Amino acid sequence: MVIFFCDLRASVPLAFEAANNATVERKNVESEVDANDMLQITSIGNSTIARRRFSQRFAQGASLWLFKVDGKLAGFGWTLVGRTVEPHFFPLGSDDAHLFDFYVVPQYRGQRINPRLVNHILKSLSREMRPRAFIEAAEWNSPQLSSLKRTPFVALGLASKFRLFGKTLVLWSGDSAKLLPFSIPGK
Repeated sequence: MVIFFCDLRASVPLAFEAANNATVERKNVESEVDANDMLQITSIGNSTIARRRFSQRFAQGASLWLFKVDGKLAGFGWTLVGRTVEPHFFPLGSDDAHLFDFYVVPQYRGQRINPRLVNHILKSLSREMRPRAFIEAAEWNSPQLSSLKRTPFVALGLASKFRLFGKTLVLWSGDSAKLLPFSIPGK
């Protein structure tokens, strides 16, 4: 995975481009999500697993961000503050934000929906006085990597994580660990 970092205190996220009648909605509880949007989101992949994850994420305090064009769902992503849904590559600070599981509806791909959504989220997190934001992308996921170049995120390095005997092990590629621009709490 390629791990990315954004210092929200130093970086000014790009302005949200409100072209094409686009809006962004933030949902903090499951009951706020429109039934059609929920159905569309949970029908991606295995719907039983997706529905369970959907509920679990809200129970953990995650926010769902919906990008809509002319009122129709075009993409979405999640954020969680102070922690991650599953063990991460390193511990986050209590006010740090983790962005994860972004998806653009196929008919809207190629319209820069993802970077517009990410930049909107970063601007909102910055206004909330969050110090840092993190996101990761698979090394093979060239659309996501290209998308993140249009945001203030900076690559920290390459890392892999494994679960072994109930512990999460992280392997940084080469000198990636030396790229961290801040100290990790407790280290």
